[in-house]
Amino acid sequence: MEIVLTCRLCQMVAVLPATSVECERGFSNLNRIKTDDRNRLQPEHLEYLMRISTTEMDALTLRFDHSEALIARWRRRKDRRLTYKGDSRFDEDICE
Repeated sequence: MEIVLTCRLCQMVAVLPATSVECERGFSNLNRIKTDDRNRLQPEHLEYLMRISTTEMDALTLRFDHSEALIARWRRRKDRRLTYKGDSRFDEDICE
C-alpha cells in the first residue's frame, strides 16, 4: 500500500513545473492582449484570445489541417450586419 501511495505521489510531482517560466509567459501574453484600449473584453473572449496566443500552431498547419472544419463552422453561423446604433453619424445600416 505504501509503495502505491509513493508511486502516486511521484506521478503528481512529475507533472509540476520546475520553474515559473510558463506562468510568466502567460502573464506577458495577458498584458499584451488586455490593454487600456481593450479593457472591456469579456472574460470568455479574453480566454479565447489567450488560448490562441499560446497555441504554437503555424498558419500553414491551420490552413491545411483545419480549413474544412473552420469553413463549415463559419457557414453555420448566422449572418451579421454591421450597424452602429446609438451614433447619430451612423443611424442608417451601412450595409444597405
